[in-house]
Amino acid sequence: MRKPIAPNLECDRRILLIVFALMLLGVSFVGSASSYFSAAKFDDPYFLLKKHIVRVIIACFFLLVAVRVDYTHFRRLAPSAYVFGVITLIGLFVVGHVIRDTSRWYRIEALQVTIQPSEFARLALVMLLAYWIARKGIEIQDFKRGFLPAAVALLVVVGLMAAQPNYGTATATTLIGFLVLFVGGAKVKHLFALGGALAGVALIRVLSVGYLRDRVVAYFHSGEELTGVNWQPFQSLVGLGSGGILGLGFGESRQKLNWLPDSHTDFIFSILGEEAGLVGTLIVSLLFLLLVLRALKISTKSGDVFGELLVVGIGGSVFIYAILNMLVATGLFPVTGLPLPFLSYGGSALVVNAFSVGILLNVSKRRSRRGVARKRRPFLQRGAACAS
Repeated sequence: MRKPIAPNLECDRRILLIVFALMLLGVSFVGSASSYFSAAKFDDPYFLLKKHIVRVIIACFFLLVAVRVDYTHFRRLAPSAYVFGVITLIGLFVVGHVIRDTSRWYRIEALQVTIQPSEFARLALVMLLAYWIARKGIEIQDFKRGFLPAAVALLVVVGLMAAQPNYGTATATTLIGFLVLFVGGAKVKHLFALGGALAGVALIRVLSVGYLRDRVVAYFHSGEELTGVNWQPFQSLVGLGSGGILGLGFGESRQKLNWLPDSHTDFIFSILGEEAGLVGTLIVSLLFLLLVLRALKISTKSGDVFGELLVVGIGGSVFIYAILNMLVATGLFPVTGLPLPFLSYGGSALVVNAFSVGILLNVSKRRSRRGVARKRRPFLQRGAACAS
């Protein structure tokens, strides 16, 4: 008799528990934050919650699949995945679904779902950079033969994201790419040169695009014109402030009553702070911090350059998205439209993040063989020590 197939969870269970805890919190607060909007638009206060639960189940399925697939297969597939990601981004300019004057999604009418390819392209870019650095080794420090092709790969993806326009994802993807290149051994002067060029292009873009300029100006005048661009950041701070230390109680948010737009997506952290208080926000922040520290620990034990950089890129992706989302919610960064990983309502980001974590967990199954460990950057050693 054949034995039933069961998921092999011999991996870093602390990360698995952290991710499941974040997803459960996400289900709870999406249910609370979306109830008023769902009742007003769909005559069902649980409409968006039910859709989100289905997406969480799908995300868990992809996570478990990724845990079972040997991550070394992604090294061979990385170039193809990257090309596919670029093609899907280009396709948005032809058949993309437009929402709020941006073409970031594909719409599948038969299933009544939208797919955001930039999330997959972000993961594909991490795979490609890890593949390239593992292949080139020390040559990544050579500008023409190592760094330049990696920089071009990064610029293509980021440029296509910005052209949608999707500046928030483009910014986060740039930071993720820089992180992987830095850990992979790229020269700091090359990274500074690339960063300076991108900063110059970004400045020109901000000055030439009206709504971007308005967002930046509003950021530096956050206490003014609260009925305009500053409405969301101001209402977000109201929610966080009214929560106090322990919060108003689950389901008791007042900001979700149409005061804070996107309360169940981009600004769910504010609803968390309003209902669960400072304690709730600190717990969630700590969970993200523990996740990235465990990722650093896994990277130092992978015994494989590709696996190490893959873990750094995936862990960094989740952490960078979380930090940028929290900075926006607390008024410390201009509005970007980035979701809070595993908590915000959504589909593409949730599934891709879950699949990415599954890859990370698969890397955690590997144990370094004696003699294969290589010299690592000091900050990785410190991160690993903190995660122990």
